[in-house]
Formats: sequence, C-alpha cells, structure tokens
Amino acid sequence: MSDFDEKLTSKEKMESVVEAGIGLIPYVGGAISSLYYGNKQELRFKRIESFLQTVSDEVGRHGIRLLDIEQHDKYKLISIIEETIEKIENETREEKIQMFKNYFINNLTHPVQEQFDEKRFFLDTLDTMSLLECELLKILQTQQSACLVNQFSKPDVDQYAIVGAVGRLKTFGYIKATSGQMHIGGGIDNSLNEFISISTFGQSFCNFCFG
Repeated sequence: MSDFDEKLTSKEKMESVVEAGIGLIPYVGGAISSLYYGNKQELRFKRIESFLQTVSDEVGRHGIRLLDIEQHDKYKLISIIEETIEKIENETREEKIQMFKNYFINNLTHPVQEQFDEKRFFLDTLDTMSLLECELLKILQTQQSACLVNQFSKPDVDQYAIVGAVGRLKTFGYIKATSGQMHIGGGIDNSLNEFISISTFGQSFCNFCFG
C-alpha cells in the first residue's frame, strides 16, 4: 500500500469515528450528523471546483505563462498540488483562498523542484496563519524601516493578539526583531517595545503567496 493510500485510509477512519461519535449525542446527534455530513462533501467539492476555476480564469485573463510539465519534477509537482487542494477543502476565508491561489499559480510558473522544501514550508505556514498575521506581514512588507510593536493596532483586536502574531511570525523566520528601549519594573511590558521588520525569507514568502 502506498503512503497516499495509507493517508487516505487514516483520514477515512477518522471521519467514521467522528461521524459515529456525533451520532451518540442524545436526542440531536442523528440530526446533527445528517446535517453536517450531508453538506460537508458537497461544500468541499464546490470549494475545490471554484478554486480551480478561478485559477484558470486568472491565468487566462492575465496571460500568465505556465511552464511545460517536462520542466517540473513530476512527483514533487503532484505532491504540491495534492497538499494545496487538501488545504483548500477546509478553507472558508476568501482572503486565504486568494493567497493559496497565488501560491498555486507561482508553483506552475517556476520549476517546482527549486527550493522545494522552502515552498513546502510556505504552504504549511500559510495554512496555519491567521488573517491578523497575514495583515501584519503585508504591512511590514511596505515599511522602509523597523517599526515598534506598540505602533500596530486594529479595532476590536487586543494588543496582545498582535504580540502573539509577532511571536509566531518570528518563529517562522518571516520577521526579525531587535530590542527597543528596555524597561525594568514599573509595569512596562518590553514585548511592546521591540522593533520588528520583515526578513528576506519573509519577503520571499510574501512574493510567493501574496502576489
């Protein structure tokens, strides 16, 4: 059995366990199971169909030149396509779908085997990134110099949600940080006084995924 078959089998088993578990909920379990699983597959198929249609439309509308298949490592290309489609199946946010579309098209316009591990990392991190993290990275992409974390704010978003987003982007290697004026005591939080800027790796991510 191939790794792909094993992966599908594991996924199908989990689906069966979840479906059976939902059905055990007293009184409403059966109805919830029917509602959830009755629409789940149809919605997934529609997302994939819509995604591929918009990819086709954009390539045609902008005259994007795609590489011949012979210029790609076919197995790596299939792997990237498979993993991108799997992530699209579960993505409901239009903003993220647009980013996946940019990523997908860029893989078709560059030999997929070049910096393959880097491209896989881009896909995995894009999948887990919140819209707040994406917005923050886009802002940093436009800045000519480092910015203080406490300069960033968004209505109805706690300042420490931004601190958390900064921390995750640093972990990915997409931004770099230097200490600003450090304070000892007095209730001052030094995480708000970091200077942050986009890294060259983060710039590569933005170019590949944000368009």
